[in-house]
Amino acid sequence: MRRESILMIWVGGLVLAVALYLVGPDRFLDACLNLYNAIDGAFRGLVAMLGAQTYSVVRALAIAIYVVFAVLAVLASQRGHRGFGALLIVTAVYLILVWRPYDAYPVPLGRWLAALALVVIGAVVMTQRLTVRPFQRDRSLPPYPPGGRPQ
Repeated sequence: MRRESILMIWVGGLVLAVALYLVGPDRFLDACLNLYNAIDGAFRGLVAMLGAQTYSVVRALAIAIYVVFAVLAVLASQRGHRGFGALLIVTAVYLILVWRPYDAYPVPLGRWLAALALVVIGAVVMTQRLTVRPFQRDRSLPPYPPGGRPQ
C-alpha cells in the first residue's frame, strides 16, 4: 500500500475517535442517524421548494415563448410564408392545454410542460421559415393539377 493511503486511514481513525469522544460512544449511532435524518429533511425541503419554483418558471416560459411564437408567426405570414394557420392551431391547442374553467385547482405541471414544448417547436419552425426566402411560383401559369407539375 502507498503511504498516503495508510496515512488517510490513520487520520480517519483519529477523526472517528474524536467524534466518538465528543458525542459519546453509547450515543454515536443515534447521532449518526439524527444527522442522516436532518440531511434527508433538508434535501426534501429543498426539492419541495424547487418544485414550487419550477412550476412558476415553466408557466412563465410557456407564456413568454407563446408570445414569441405569435410574433414570429405574424411576421412569417406578412413575408409570404405559411404562419397564420399555424398560429390558429397552436393557439387552440395551447389554450386547451392550459385553460381551466374553474380556479379551484391549478393546471398540472405536465400540461404546462406540454404547452411549453408545443410553443418552443412552433417558435423554432417559424424562425426557420423566416430565415429562408418564401416560395414564389410563376403567376403566369395556372396552379398545378392534383397529379403534379405538367410535363
